[in-house]
Amino acid sequence: MTFAKLLLCAAIFTSMALAQTLTPGSASYKIEQNGKSLGSASYSIQNTPKTYIITSSGKMVLGKFSYAFSNSQKLDTSLNLITDLLSGVVNGKAVSFSAASDTTGRQFQLDISANGQRQQNKVDRDANTVLLTDLDPAAYMLLTQVAFRNPKDAWALIPKENGFLVPVKFTALEDTKADYNHQSIMVHHTSAAVSTENAITVELFYSGDGQLLEADLPEQNFDVIREGFRLLHRPKPPAPPHGGPPPKPQNQ
Repeated sequence: MTFAKLLLCAAIFTSMALAQTLTPGSASYKIEQNGKSLGSASYSIQNTPKTYIITSSGKMVLGKFSYAFSNSQKLDTSLNLITDLLSGVVNGKAVSFSAASDTTGRQFQLDISANGQRQQNKVDRDANTVLLTDLDPAAYMLLTQVAFRNPKDAWALIPKENGFLVPVKFTALEDTKADYNHQSIMVHHTSAAVSTENAITVELFYSGDGQLLEADLPEQNFDVIREGFRLLHRPKPPAPPHGGPPPKPQNQ
């Protein structure tokens, strides 16, 4: 690697130094659709002098469709992903996904196992990248942390197929009223458009100190809601850019 490239790589990650820090602890969420409870999810945060360890899990059932996941992430103190190990069960079939920074620190090495097949891939390891696991409140919490910074470029690493990166664009919207543990509060609202073709949105609702209180997925019609939290007014989400959402899986 040339000296210029080393300087560029260092500059990218040094620019993250003012990112919000994560408070150790845990949080629990409900998974809902049209106000009906389908399951639950949670995450916990542990920190060391040099890393954060975030573990999360969840499960839901919708008719004949069932889904469960367990995820463990290691991030540096600027919230850059170092390693991830994700396992899940979809309709009784096991899947797994792992990502690890390579020796240069500029790429992720991916390993995916699904439907009895194993695939490997490499993608760029850019700043402001979040591993976006379906219905994982840890993923939406980290997406909220990136939204706080509102960087010029942000990315989602999608743990499907052979693993791929898509851009994320944030749009800050008006604060809205909510009830949290029987207290009336105003919460921030940011819409995250994931991908540029057949984009979907993740509607993030969070407190002034960056706590994720709710994440809505209007195209999939799922809401991930923190225990004790209730929106008093759910704003209409903006339309996804560049056309409509992707078709829903037939088994959902």
